[in-house]
Amino acid sequence: MENIKKFKMRRLFVSLLTLSLVFTSCEDFLEEYSTIGLSADKLTDINAMNSLNAGAYSNLRNMTAYEHMQSTTLVRDVLVRRSANWQPWFSWTDAGMPQMFNRYTVAYNAFNKINMVLNADIDNMYGTAAEKASAKGDAYFIRAFCYFHLNNWFSNPTTGKSVPLVTTVMGTTDRVTQATPAEIMAQVETDIEAARTNLAISGGITSYSAATAMAAKIYFYHGKYDLAYDRANEVITSGGFALEQNVSDIYTKGNTSAEVIFSVITNRSEDTFGSAPIGFNNYQADDESGTTSLNPNGVLGKLRAADPSDKRFTDLMTEKDGVVYTDGKYPNNNVDYIGIRLAEMYLTRAESNIMVNNTVAAQDVSDVNAVKNRAGASDVVSGTPVKSAMLEIIFNERSKELYNETGDRFFNTRRLQKSIVNESGNGFIPFTDYNIKLYNLIPISEIQIHNLN
Repeated sequence: MENIKKFKMRRLFVSLLTLSLVFTSCEDFLEEYSTIGLSADKLTDINAMNSLNAGAYSNLRNMTAYEHMQSTTLVRDVLVRRSANWQPWFSWTDAGMPQMFNRYTVAYNAFNKINMVLNADIDNMYGTAAEKASAKGDAYFIRAFCYFHLNNWFSNPTTGKSVPLVTTVMGTTDRVTQATPAEIMAQVETDIEAARTNLAISGGITSYSAATAMAAKIYFYHGKYDLAYDRANEVITSGGFALEQNVSDIYTKGNTSAEVIFSVITNRSEDTFGSAPIGFNNYQADDESGTTSLNPNGVLGKLRAADPSDKRFTDLMTEKDGVVYTDGKYPNNNVDYIGIRLAEMYLTRAESNIMVNNTVAAQDVSDVNAVKNRAGASDVVSGTPVKSAMLEIIFNERSKELYNETGDRFFNTRRLQKSIVNESGNGFIPFTDYNIKLYNLIPISEIQIHNLN
């Protein structure tokens, strides 16, 4: 299967990692290359291109290590529990949650590597057409992946500004300005299609299927449901992936799971790309540390109460002394970060088809039930519900299926502009009230250096 082949291909980058690590720095992203004297026109070797891509991929692991935290805690489905106190991460502060802000710098460190690749004269380098396409495809994919997430995390609904759009190799004296969300979205769509074009010739760290699935995700959240349907349908009908019968196997198998289309290696035993980040053990929920636990008043808590036999609750959560711990998806450090998997494609195809046609088709019901049946859910869909009812069913399925991963719970709440339950569970906060808080702040150091406002 393609995902197995993809996993093996990642191992090819072991010999390239040493070079990539030269380019890694925790300094400001404009200063990262100030001491090594490299520029895109000096890079003339495909191996150097692959090495830069491997380094950027390694950056993804630190970028995504805390994404699951934001995915759920920001909209209060899961609350951070410290000692006896509930502390929801709802309003962000640099001092209170520095890990979240680190993702900004990590992403731009990746961009420095990626932009060197994409601004280099790869077509005139020595190597096969497949090798060149693979290098370009990986670079376009990573840039699209990073900017898609940054745009969702950092877009300020009050100012209408997003993160800086940087597509060239920058010098230490260069300065940046913030782009609009629309500008970032346009670049993301251009990049992911370029990734698909090149990865169709030859895959590398990523694959054509990963790029196609990522394109489905991107178009879905950009409201381009016709394109989202086409890309999700292509992945599903390719036959390269299959739903795991046991939901817990998705996370223990990681890259080798038949369901996983794209993942970021964080498994410490898979040290192809260097040491793994520590984000997961900060989020592992168990009855000893009590790090995180389910909010019984939130959307997910209510769904669990309605169908407690669902395997997404029985197999991925544990309960002790009346507290439910969401410990099944990240049980230890020997797991990979699941970026995109087949279940998401089924739900994306179903909702996209409904939005395009303004009605519910039998295929849409079948897609949702495929996910429900795998989980042993008792509330499978019967008949053909009306549009509004079916969309609510899909929303609930995304909540159950994708909590604590891929940023979906956060992105989806924002996309649909849904009200969220208040902390006590006795009322709701309208989207218009909390939207001004539903974003991350750009690190103070970057604001000062680049005069961002």
